[in-house]
Amino acid sequence: MNLEYQMTFEDFMALQKDSLKRIHYHQARYNITFVALSMIVFLLGMIVFTLLVRIFLDFLSENVRDILKICLSFIPVILLRPTLTKYYEFVTIRQLRSSLKKDKRWPRNVALSFNTAGIQVNSSYNGIIKNTDIAWKEIKQIGEDDDRFFLYYENAEAIILPKKNSTLTESERTKLGELMKQHLNHEFRLE
Repeated sequence: MNLEYQMTFEDFMALQKDSLKRIHYHQARYNITFVALSMIVFLLGMIVFTLLVRIFLDFLSENVRDILKICLSFIPVILLRPTLTKYYEFVTIRQLRSSLKKDKRWPRNVALSFNTAGIQVNSSYNGIIKNTDIAWKEIKQIGEDDDRFFLYYENAEAIILPKKNSTLTESERTKLGELMKQHLNHEFRLE
């Protein structure tokens, strides 16, 4: 079973976004970034609430004011948690887009050949052809977004499989889905 498509820059960026959730390097950097940003927000909250408590609640004892400042300083951290959790992904993807803005590697032609032994990937760009054979057992993880499946065969390397492909007939889609479910134990719905 063969599948041909053109891999675009958006396909590559979708793979990068998915890999942020799967690669240990990114997970560690995400955790460090989240903790650092949370501490900065907490310290800024301490500064603001120190001033506000001193102005408005000066009649309270020193110990009560200190406890109140600390408790109030957690409020911005809790309120900004959704923003803080998305910060690392946003900045990393933005940096990658910026660094690859003038890269001319896309679109590139990709041909996937599926068989009982595995997947053969042929990619060509400017006359350079890259052939990769991946056995089914080498696929370690499976990711997906709305338009693509990502079949990871190394930590940072994956096959991008588009969900929508007009070149496949309905019977070929069904056969390909069954073949992949048999070898990868994952439900694949191709459109």
